[in-house]
Amino acid sequence: MHIDTFRLAKQVSYMIENLTGYWAEDVWNIEQCPIKYSGQMKFKARNMNFAKISNPNIRNEVKFYFSVRLQNKTYRHTSLWDGYYPAVKALAKFISLKYPNSISIIDINKDKFLLEYRTFLASRNLPIVTHGKNAIGNKEYIKASIYINLYNQIYEFFSDYYDNRTEIEKDRWDVRKLPIDFNQTRGEYTISFETVVTPFRKWVKKYLEQRMVIQQNLSFARSRSILPPLSAFFKFIAVRYPEWDDLSLLSRNDILSFMGHLRTLPLKGNSKNTIEEQMKNRIRVYLYEVQAYVSYIQRLEWDFAPKKPINHLIFPEDFPKKERLKAEDIKYIPDDVWEQILENLSELNAHYVPILLVLEASGFRISDTLLLKKDCLEKKSDGWWLVGDQRKVNYTNHKIPITDDIADVIHAQVKLMDTESSDSNQRDLLFPNIDGRRKSLPISAKVFNDNLNKLTHRCQIRDSSGEIFHIKNHAFRHRYGVNMINNGMNILHLQKLMAHASPEMTLIYAQFHDNTLRDEWEKARSKGAVMLSPNGNIIEADLEGQAKENGLELEWIRHNMDSIRLDHGFCIKSPKLTCDFLEQTLEPPCIKNNCRSFHADHTFLSYYKEQISKIESDIELYQKSNRLRSIELIQPKLKRYKEIASSLEAGDGIYGLSKDRREYMKKERNEV
Repeated sequence: MHIDTFRLAKQVSYMIENLTGYWAEDVWNIEQCPIKYSGQMKFKARNMNFAKISNPNIRNEVKFYFSVRLQNKTYRHTSLWDGYYPAVKALAKFISLKYPNSISIIDINKDKFLLEYRTFLASRNLPIVTHGKNAIGNKEYIKASIYINLYNQIYEFFSDYYDNRTEIEKDRWDVRKLPIDFNQTRGEYTISFETVVTPFRKWVKKYLEQRMVIQQNLSFARSRSILPPLSAFFKFIAVRYPEWDDLSLLSRNDILSFMGHLRTLPLKGNSKNTIEEQMKNRIRVYLYEVQAYVSYIQRLEWDFAPKKPINHLIFPEDFPKKERLKAEDIKYIPDDVWEQILENLSELNAHYVPILLVLEASGFRISDTLLLKKDCLEKKSDGWWLVGDQRKVNYTNHKIPITDDIADVIHAQVKLMDTESSDSNQRDLLFPNIDGRRKSLPISAKVFNDNLNKLTHRCQIRDSSGEIFHIKNHAFRHRYGVNMINNGMNILHLQKLMAHASPEMTLIYAQFHDNTLRDEWEKARSKGAVMLSPNGNIIEADLEGQAKENGLELEWIRHNMDSIRLDHGFCIKSPKLTCDFLEQTLEPPCIKNNCRSFHADHTFLSYYKEQISKIESDIELYQKSNRLRSIELIQPKLKRYKEIASSLEAGDGIYGLSKDRREYMKKERNEV
């Protein structure tokens, strides 16, 4: 800890000056607390007694810590008088017993303190860790108990409070103290260099200072992800060459040995990929970060850099090939799961319902949704538009059209925030935290996601295979893209609507479109699809049978569906054969000649209805002009079209939610 005497005295003086009135007392009564509590007074203790901490220096530190957290509303009353009450009592006894004369809580070596404190807790049958089961999937977990957690929080608070170094000089950076933008919907605020071995640590810090802080071409989240690969690389170098303090002698053989070393490191146990796939991915990611690092420091001509050029150290063929992203790799929220979510919407915490609805309706990324401002709506002549920044692609004031229903949801949320968070929403966010440690910050993306997955488990929301559906926030964005492309939106328009920086991601949704067409075709050949028998009767179509009769592979038909689509149906005809009726134009020859390759499904129903209406109008005109021969010629066509339309209507080709399922909640629907 880098703390000079002057800095310590100055900070202690400031701390004492701010411990006045209620906060200076050694006993805090909750009913007299200046920060009023609006709930019912149901706590383990009415009084918090700090006098039991016999060390006056640490007593003031603990009081100051809690006073700051309460006044900033980053602690609720329940956190102190209920949750941490027993932990404060235990910490007071331990410090009074072991460290009655220490000048500060950070004057005590942290590792030594924790070792002794754990022994103290165990001797009194107080928990060191907490065991439990996660509400999501009922998975077991182990985490530090409130006794250990409270000490860690106080220690970290004063480590920062007394530290006289700039943030860049520290081995742990707090992004909130750096002059950079960061994703406020995430709960991680620090980046630690403590895992990077010395003397290489300063060079990694310098690298991220240049890229994240000065050039700002690396995000904070991206910078955090760089640390594990670089930490592993420098640890490997330190073991291989203990005498090195730079990379000037780094060789191709060292890189090859590092790649082999990566295969010996343990893998995460919760990945769905095979061990070999995980190994390849790790080598690819770690090697990329080492390459980027070495390439960068060589361009800047740092003395620390390897003498050999980067292209002599790492070759393109060193990187395991990565499979191209496919439609099946993209997990989105299918309609059947979305319907179940809507049915159980009343079971979701009310704070998260508007987020869910806006997220699904906008296609915004979760971070961009949670960072929406209260003035995010814009009314134009053609309706409502949602306006928000797209941080990933650095696109400000991105606009997308939304329905009146979603606009109403946003208006209601704005009204609620004006009422409940007027004093804790200085940023005018649409979805802020109104109290707690994240007060005035946007609701956490992780907290939102955890609540959704608690809902899927509690309400048994399952996918088509019968498994409990695990929701990822980004799956809603994929759902938006899939729905747009399946409803006929142009790829370039969708790219602009979703603010994709390149068309590659948008093209993935086109694969979903092909899959959807295939699914609809399969439905059509079993329900609501017709063809003509040799004698002209309308019969149920069997696509697979037709394909065999015409000498075609079913896969070819699926792939070429658009090219064989006509105004009045599909032509299942071998491309090697000539159509016998191609020259006939007065009436669709497929129908007139009872062609066995003719096929229609419910998607053509509107065509036949329009034709029937037109023919009936023509007949009325013929009757007025007494054109009996024209009526006689057109009547068979009208009859045939009505038969086809009737057959298609009888099929199960209608999709969507009924009125009661659109407009009522689950409990209300049961009463309708």
